Amino acid sequence: MTNRKFHTIALLSIGLGFILFILDFSDISYVKKISNAVNTLTSPILKFKEQITSELKEEIGAYFHRVDVEKENIKLRKRINSLLLTEKELEACLSELNKLSKKIKLKDKFRKLKYSISRVVYYDPSGFDLFIIINGGKDKGFREGDLVVTEVAVVGIIEAVFGTTSRVITPLNENFSSSVVISGKRKKYIYKGGYPTGDLLHVNVEDKVKKGDKVFFSDPKRRIPSFLIGQIVQVERGENPFFRKVKVKPAVDPRTQEYIFVIGR
Repeated sequence: MTNRKFHTIALLSIGLGFILFILDFSDISYVKKISNAVNTLTSPILKFKEQITSELKEEIGAYFHRVDVEKENIKLRKRINSLLLTEKELEACLSELNKLSKKIKLKDKFRKLKYSISRVVYYDPSGFDLFIIINGGKDKGFREGDLVVTEVAVVGIIEAVFGTTSRVITPLNENFSSSVVISGKRKKYIYKGGYPTGDLLHVNVEDKVKKGDKVFFSDPKRRIPSFLIGQIVQVERGENPFFRKVKVKPAVDPRTQEYIFVIGR
């Protein structure tokens, strides 16, 4: 096709389009019929396209929703597994505590007391058993003066409280002192610690005290039961003619203890 022919056809096409625009052939009946026929043919296609587009949008939205839900499910499964593990650990702790309670044979006298179970973590390296270190301190609300006992006997008294541990002086320590009574008697005495035996102070010569008598802790407020401190092993006339010299052997060997009770005073 030559350039002249191409330009001629282009000009005729432009002219024909302009004539059709001027004459508005869309008002001609057969043109309307053709237009309606074309619309009738293309309308289902357009509706189908719109429907497909809408469904595709819904599917895409549902897909992303499922992805988000799956991510949440993964997080929830991890959380549930963590909670199940924590529950198992709690059950194990409760089981261990139950075994411990049976092992140390808790008595009824503990039910009305405010106490905590602790563990001995360190002993006096000197060999004189003057003190022990127990687990728990300010973190557990322990205070100086709290009584430390087994289920029946006195282990010591808390002398110093740290962050997570406490220092307990034993009845073998000269700094240990407590109000006490002798079994079967109402009179109160003072027990002063010592190694290997402590002293029972202010025992009058007329007091009926003998070797083998048991010495018990005495709480002036009568809140804490009488825990055993030791047993009298020696009774002699003292340097003071009005008092006797009484020696008491502590009942508890601190090195044999692993779990103890701390009673808040």
